[in-house]
Amino acid sequence: MRSWQVETQCPQCGAPVILKEAQHVLDCPYCKTRLYLTSRGPFRYTIPSKSSPEETVYLPFWRIKGLGFTAYLPPKTVGTPIDKTFLAIQSPLRIHSLGLRPQASRLTFANSEKGSFLRPRIGFKELLERATRQLNTTLTKRETIRKGSNIFLSDLGTNDPFNQSDLSHWNPTNTQTVFKKYEPVLSVFLDEGNSLIYFPVIPEMGSTTVLNDGITAKPLGKLALSDWEAFSENTTASIPLPGTLPMLCPNCGWDLKCTDESRAVICEGCHRVWGIKQRNYVSIPYETQTGKVNDALYLPFWKIKATIPELNLNTTDDLIKFSNGIRGPAASSPLYIFIPAFKVQPRLFLQICKVFTLHQPETHPAEKIPEKTYPILLQARKVTKLIPIVLAEMGAKKEQFFPELSRIKPAIKGISLAFMPFKQTGYEIIYQSSLTFAIPRNALKWGRRL
Repeated sequence: MRSWQVETQCPQCGAPVILKEAQHVLDCPYCKTRLYLTSRGPFRYTIPSKSSPEETVYLPFWRIKGLGFTAYLPPKTVGTPIDKTFLAIQSPLRIHSLGLRPQASRLTFANSEKGSFLRPRIGFKELLERATRQLNTTLTKRETIRKGSNIFLSDLGTNDPFNQSDLSHWNPTNTQTVFKKYEPVLSVFLDEGNSLIYFPVIPEMGSTTVLNDGITAKPLGKLALSDWEAFSENTTASIPLPGTLPMLCPNCGWDLKCTDESRAVICEGCHRVWGIKQRNYVSIPYETQTGKVNDALYLPFWKIKATIPELNLNTTDDLIKFSNGIRGPAASSPLYIFIPAFKVQPRLFLQICKVFTLHQPETHPAEKIPEKTYPILLQARKVTKLIPIVLAEMGAKKEQFFPELSRIKPAIKGISLAFMPFKQTGYEIIYQSSLTFAIPRNALKWGRRL
């Protein structure tokens, strides 16, 4: 499927620039200017209309994109990627989602001078709750149950022809298909940020107002003239354009390093990691673990120091008892939850969270950032809400604590970035310490498109 593309101009030289989906860095191919794009509120995009601005009215749609996770009873956790658009106003029109329209044309940043833009009347939080409720539904799964057939042979004797037969090819089992229901306990949606997409419609005024698709010119619906006036009166006076930050370290002025979709940038001059908050760079504390191999690739994790009062989890020792694990003498150390700052498919994402949280790798503050680091794609303030789902994966007595998942409110004591060393091989990267764990290279490649 073709990814979204946004057409804009370089603020330095005015040359046309095409941004890819989820791209936060504007890299001009002409004057070589590099800028980090920021926004007050959501990014706002427009699907270009084929009519003049005076005739066009734009309807707002929220885009919701990220990973959804649900815990069920009987104990089970399920994750799925989500990418949907929802109409941000109440409307009688026959359009509730943009479908493939954003992929079919290049978007532009919204500009209030190029048409009449309706103000969103449904907030993003409300739609986020709606998307979460859609995850929070009963799951029915078809399962195959295998039954063994016990054969009583003791009365036949060892010399009986049946007991002397070759039964190696014989399968004494049968199967039965059943439908098993799972009831949701907790749903969490890990969103990647919000954005507004404005869709063009062309009104034809008369005794009734006919609204036509601004791209295909097909009719979308009819409204009485009074209803259309009430519908279209709440317009947006101005739409803020994206802001920019220079890709220069605010501490030493060195060029900042990151990929186009990174949520944090790295300075190789003074060895600092910078996040972006309210159009400013903010410093992020980081730690590293010494690699045992040369030319290691360091994957970023969010190391979250926390306690879970509802489950009496305060130390690593409590976590060991909670998961029926085994650990050495340092078990009374503080409890840390490790969540990847990169993206992979949901099932593998939860497995990585479980393995590294149970392992509790030792990382320490460092003076230098490793030479080869993987981009930071997930923000710390968003991944913390996944902690109850991570605990659901790790706990041993799931039937006892699963009903309490929705009431868990972790107490966050601190968050830092932890870089873990992985050995690079042909098809996978391997974490090697007292724990050996491999991640397929393709999982990282396709995870960046989730």
